[in-house]
Amino acid sequence: MADSETAAGTDTGFWRQMKASLPRNVLVLGIVSFLTDASSEMVMWTVPFYIALLGGGAVWVGIVEGLRESLSSLLKLASGWFSDRVGRRKVLVAVGYGISTVAKPILTLAAAPWHVLGILGIERVGKGVRTAPRDALIAGAVSEENRGKAFSFHRMMDHGGAVLGLLVGTVLVAYLFERFQAAGDRQPIDVFRFMYLVAAIPAALAVVVVVASVRERAGEGKKGVALDLKAGYDRRFWVFLAALLVFALGNSSDMFLLVRAADILGYNVVLSEAERAGMAADWSFPWQLPLMFLVLSLAKMIFSLPGGVVADRIGRAKTLAIGWAIYAAVYVLFGFATDAWQAWTLFVAYGLFYGFTEGVEKAVVADLVRPEVRGAAYGLYAFADGIAKLPASLLLGLLYQYFGPAVAFGVGGACAGLACLMLVVLLGGVRKRAR
Repeated sequence: MADSETAAGTDTGFWRQMKASLPRNVLVLGIVSFLTDASSEMVMWTVPFYIALLGGGAVWVGIVEGLRESLSSLLKLASGWFSDRVGRRKVLVAVGYGISTVAKPILTLAAAPWHVLGILGIERVGKGVRTAPRDALIAGAVSEENRGKAFSFHRMMDHGGAVLGLLVGTVLVAYLFERFQAAGDRQPIDVFRFMYLVAAIPAALAVVVVVASVRERAGEGKKGVALDLKAGYDRRFWVFLAALLVFALGNSSDMFLLVRAADILGYNVVLSEAERAGMAADWSFPWQLPLMFLVLSLAKMIFSLPGGVVADRIGRAKTLAIGWAIYAAVYVLFGFATDAWQAWTLFVAYGLFYGFTEGVEKAVVADLVRPEVRGAAYGLYAFADGIAKLPASLLLGLLYQYFGPAVAFGVGGACAGLACLMLVVLLGGVRKRAR
C-alpha cells in the first residue's frame, strides 16, 4: 500500500513538474510552430531548384536567403520593442503568422529570381513581426529554471513539423513529377507551383490556433517602455550579442548545405539555358536531397529537448559553446566531403548543433534581461543573428561559385570557432541563476 502511494505521489510530482515547465502557452505555440514549419519545409527545400529553373545560380541563392533573413531581423527588433511598449504580444504573433501564410501561394506567380526574392521577403516580414513577441510569451509563461526546456520543446515541435512537411513535400513532388511528365503538357516548375498552394493549408491552420488558443495576461509587457539600450540589460548580454554576431557572419543559409549535397550527389542546381530546357524532356527527381533535409529535421527534433535539459543542468553558455564548436567542425568537413555517406552523416551532426543552440540561445537572453524588456531583448538578439545573414550568405555564395566549397565552408567554420572562443573567454560566468 505504501509503495503504491509513493508511486502515485511520484507520478503526481512528475506531471506537476511537466505542467510547470511546459504550460498552456508553451504547448499551444509549439503546435503553431509545428503547423507553420510543416508548411515552410514543404516549400523551402525547393527554393534552389525554383531559382535555378527561373535562371538563377548560387549567388542568387545567397542574395535571396541573405536579404530575407536580414529584413526579418530588422522587423524582429521593432516588433519586440513595440510588444513591450503596448503591453500586447498575441496580436503581433497572429499578424505575423498571417502574413507568412498569404505569401506562400503568391510564390506561384514568380517568373524571375528577383520575384522569388520579393515574395520570400514578404514571407520573412511575417516571421519578423511574430518571432520576438512569441519568444517573450514563452519566456513569460515559465519559471527561470525551466527556460531551457521550454524553448527547446518549442524548437522540437518546430522541427517535428519540418519532418512532416518534408515527408509530404517529397512524396507530393515525386508524385506530381510522374503525373505531369506523363500528361506531357506541364513543365517541372509547375510541380513546385502546385505544392506552394498546398503548403498554405497548414500555415492557415496555425493562424487559427493562435487566435483561438493563445492566452495573454494584460500588460505582460510594460506600457511606455522606451528602447533604452542601457536599461534592463546585463553587460554580459552585450558580450553575448557580440559573440553571436561573429558566429552569424559565418552562419550562412542552410540552403547552401542543399547546394553542397547536390554537388556531392551529382545533382546540378546551377543550370544553363540548355540544361533548363533539357529538364522538360528528362524529369529526374532528386529524391535524396529532400530526404537529407528530412534527416536533418529529424536530428533537430530528437536533439532539441535533450539539449535544453543539458543546458539547464550544466550551464547554458557552456552548452552553447559546445554547439558552436560542433557547427565549426561540421562546416569544415562539409567543404571536403566527397561521398554520399559523408553528407548523410554530417546532416545528422548538424542537427546536434541545432539541439545544443537554438533553444539555449533564447534561454540565455531571458537570463540576462529584466522581464519588462524581454520583447526588445529578443528583437536585439534576432537582429544580431539575422543582420549578418546577408553578408554571410552572399560571401559564401561568391566563395562557393569562384573558389569552391572547401574555401567557402572553411570561412564559415572559422567564424564559428572564433565566436566559440569569445563565448568561453568572455561569457564563461553565465550560468543558470537562481532567483
